[in-house]
Amino acid sequence: MSLLHRTSKLFIVFSLVILSSNAIAEHETVASTGQYDDSNPFARILVKTLKADIVFENKHAIAFHDIAPKAAVHVLVIPKGEYRSMVDFSTQASDDEIVALVRALGETAKKMGVSDSGFKLIANAGHDANQTVPHLHFHLLGGEKLECISVD
Repeated sequence: MSLLHRTSKLFIVFSLVILSSNAIAEHETVASTGQYDDSNPFARILVKTLKADIVFENKHAIAFHDIAPKAAVHVLVIPKGEYRSMVDFSTQASDDEIVALVRALGETAKKMGVSDSGFKLIANAGHDANQTVPHLHFHLLGGEKLECISVD
C-alpha cells in the first residue's frame, strides 16, 4: 500500500472520529440543576488543566474565547464558583460574585470592542435550552450584524 493511500485512509478515519465526536457533543445536553461536575471543561480551565485564551479576569469571573465561534467576537464569560446555571447562581452566589460577574460581562464587551456597536448575551440553562456544559456561562457575541444565532 502506498504512502499516499495509507495517509488518505488515516485522514478519512481521523475525520470520521472528529465528526462523530462533534455530533455527539452537539446533542448531549445537561440539566440546569444538580450536583456540580468538577471535571467539566470550564472547571478544568479554572484550575488551569485545560488551556483557554483568556481576555478578562477578576476575582470572581473569567472570560475567554469560544473554541467554536459563532460570530466575529464570541467570548464565554463564567463565574469562578461551582454553579451549573443561572438557577443555581441566583440562589447560591454571594452578592460579591453576582456583582463581579455582571461587571465582567460589561468589561469584556468593552475590551472586545463591541460595547458601542452592540452585542448579544446568551446563557443556556438545561436540556430544553441545549446547555452542553454544566457550568454557568454567557456567550458574548458581536463584532458584526447578528441575526438569530443558535449557540450550544
